[in-house]
Amino acid sequence: MAGPLEGKTAIVTGSSRGIGKVIALQLAQDGANVVVCSRTEQVADLPGTIGETAGAINAAGGKAIAVKLDLSSDDDMRNVIDKTVETFGGVDILVNNAVIVGPRPSFLSGNADFLDLAYRVNIRAPYVLAQLAGTKMAAAGGGVIVNISSGSARYTPAPTEPAKTLDQMDPSYGVSKAALERWSTAYAAELWASNIAVVCLRPGLVATERILAAAIRPNVDLSRAEPGEVTAKATSFMCQHGLEYTGQVLTCKEVVEAHGL
Repeated sequence: MAGPLEGKTAIVTGSSRGIGKVIALQLAQDGANVVVCSRTEQVADLPGTIGETAGAINAAGGKAIAVKLDLSSDDDMRNVIDKTVETFGGVDILVNNAVIVGPRPSFLSGNADFLDLAYRVNIRAPYVLAQLAGTKMAAAGGGVIVNISSGSARYTPAPTEPAKTLDQMDPSYGVSKAALERWSTAYAAELWASNIAVVCLRPGLVATERILAAAIRPNVDLSRAEPGEVTAKATSFMCQHGLEYTGQVLTCKEVVEAHGL
């Protein structure tokens, strides 16, 4: 029996490992052709490559290609759209999942260079990809854009005392995720006119390979982590029912629980 996304084509950024990989596998399981994207072919000391993710999909009977994508490069973004259309005939789904996350410098002695990079990769790139993919979607009758956000986008409570310890992840991550949510909601009505949905999903804490390798957030309690499948199931649901939820910012766990996924 055909899956609910049969005949659809999805681009998933940052899908060599972590949440992105699980999303790519889920969309393929539900019938979509998948374009697996990541900035690098291999990261030292971390498992997973775009070739391995695409290979796993193809071995399971799905259809996938791997395309290297540096989100700081407009040429790379145009190339991934061109490769997608050339291989599968169009693009129906864009999952903006990839991010750049850095260690936390001292605010007073740091500089804004990493903030510039976080803006380019975490906000500008999803914006440009959504424009490029959205143009193809509009010409074909519609599509779905899912932006993977984070609970870090929420305002933190006002402090009641000076900080004694700091989260080691740079706050630019949460700042850029808040901006991602804002532009998503800002353009939802306009995109709806072209039958294109745009939805933001907030995963909970997920114990990805990078976090487990203590590359970032080594001081975070992982006992409350949820599996990446929660985000993947919520993403697939939105790819099937996007216009019902367009312009909304939703928590993955709540989506899964509300719909018995």
